[in-house]
Amino acid sequence: MSRHHLLLCINPASGAGRGADAGAETAARLRSGGADVEILAVPGDDGTSPARRYSEALTVRLARTAAGAAPAAVVVVGGDGMLHATANVLAGTGIPVGLVPAGTGNDLARALGLADSGVVGAVDRILSGLDRPPRRIDLARVDLDPMPAALPAGPDFAGTVDGRPAAGAAPERVFRYVVSGVNVAFDAAVNATANQMRWPRGGLRYVAAVLVELLRFRPLDLRTRLDGPDRRDGPDGQGGHDVRVLAGPTFLLAVMNGRFIGGGMEVTPGTRIDDGVLEVFRVTPLSPVRFLRVFPRVFAGHHTDLPEVEIQEASSVRIENITAVEHPVPPGLPSWRSADPVLHGDGEPLGMLPATVTVVSGALTVLDTELLHSPMPSTQGRQTADG
Repeated sequence: MSRHHLLLCINPASGAGRGADAGAETAARLRSGGADVEILAVPGDDGTSPARRYSEALTVRLARTAAGAAPAAVVVVGGDGMLHATANVLAGTGIPVGLVPAGTGNDLARALGLADSGVVGAVDRILSGLDRPPRRIDLARVDLDPMPAALPAGPDFAGTVDGRPAAGAAPERVFRYVVSGVNVAFDAAVNATANQMRWPRGGLRYVAAVLVELLRFRPLDLRTRLDGPDRRDGPDGQGGHDVRVLAGPTFLLAVMNGRFIGGGMEVTPGTRIDDGVLEVFRVTPLSPVRFLRVFPRVFAGHHTDLPEVEIQEASSVRIENITAVEHPVPPGLPSWRSADPVLHGDGEPLGMLPATVTVVSGALTVLDTELLHSPMPSTQGRQTADG
């Protein structure tokens, strides 16, 4: 194997502090495998969020790269939030990203087939992937209103404005890329609660947050517009275009590029991260007792035949809060209100509705782990564009 130069990005706080040890082991194993490893230096606390400091450090480091001297790959040791921030820097650059899962939820690692690999398995796949052509996967572009700076933020809302980095005062509209999917209503509320919890760890934290929110959550009145593709026309699903509108009380809404949210919930079985379409997963209101009875099925992807569940495909999705549309805030008052729903992406808060989610085919380059070639499981009760 030729000597590859790798830029290693470590989140020492990921996985309740396990990221530091995982990062050190990753660096050692990559070097012993013949790679030239450069560890990205991230500035210390300057009053901004760790995600912002990391994103800016990575952006600056790559900007210093001379033409033709880019790293062979950026290797991330961390969880969903770390890979989310990395994808927003690397999107469209053609620089491959490799992942060593070290987070709590690791839904993005599941989408890439790496959730159970550990450091040893992940590093082995990275090293072997360096000698194969990389693969390109889709991203979901999310255009939305940024959340106020006063609220706790994940990877901020710097994103980009009209293709340029956002700086200074928060812009009126931003966009960010999402790898796995975005969600609003119940699951977004659960994400917010889980992000504030320090115990339990792993997927159990999400389950605990579910039980907390189940007692206080009220369905949202949402209007969701789905735009194409219509697989009723043409044998390859490319023969037509369809516009559908889902409106009314909504318990949970997710627009998925991958398959997993919430630390292993396989909400859209059969979804591929490189198929050029999004899957819209909607759950209509159900009682707490009913929810607790069917909730375990989602971890195995056996929920798609439930009457409260519908899954449809689209290339672009517009999500609006009907209450906000029909009863807007009077002029002169702040447009944001504490009751407005927050949209989450890759487990992080992104901003406020309305939002538009659009698939961007092949936007992110990843090291080929071979697992990306594996066929996805078939689905039950799954709807396509014909509803």
